[in-house]
Amino acid sequence: MLLLAMPAALAGCAGDPTPPSTPTLVLAPAPHGEAGTVALLTHGWHTDIAVPAKEISGPLGMFVRRFPGAKTIVFGYGKRSFMVARQHGVGDWLDGPFPGRGAVEVSALGTDPAAAYGARHTMTIDLPPGGAARMSAFIWQSFTKDAAGQPIEVAHGDFAGSLVFAASSGYDLSHTCNTWSAQALAATGLGIRPAGIIFSSQIDAAARRLAVRTSGS
Repeated sequence: MLLLAMPAALAGCAGDPTPPSTPTLVLAPAPHGEAGTVALLTHGWHTDIAVPAKEISGPLGMFVRRFPGAKTIVFGYGKRSFMVARQHGVGDWLDGPFPGRGAVEVSALGTDPAAAYGARHTMTIDLPPGGAARMSAFIWQSFTKDAAGQPIEVAHGDFAGSLVFAASSGYDLSHTCNTWSAQALAATGLGIRPAGIIFSSQIDAAARRLAVRTSGS
């Protein structure tokens, strides 16, 4: 039964129109210095990272300029063939767990993530000092660049203000959208270990364990 469920669960790290309840959770910031915030968005099997536009720095700031007026930029990793498909047939779902090229979807929101996706799908996370800049650097490194050093656009996303770009890493069962989301959080200096994280429930649990440790320190 597990083998039959795996393709649906990991088909390119697809979103689910009816994700499980994920209450908003705020992690305590580091005790010294100014800390930024990000949000972990959970859509069933899939997770995204939502970054306030004002906290994006370095070359990743090109997306703030590309989407003027955006309050939040959402980054999500997945299997490229699945993310660029306009419609998904049975073959796409069955092929989902197998290795393939990766992609990063970039979406612009005119509001905060909780307002766009609902508070129960949004986990707001306070970052340690310098964490937002380190996350920006990690996400920027996740794109394949052209000769001019710019991300390579491969498709439009599912809605206006959403674009899909070639990723610098490949997608497989050891590196899913949830692995990537965990790596992005770990890059900020938060104590999350991405190794072994495949499912959204795992990164959700890791973030909650971090919250308990932080609030008890």
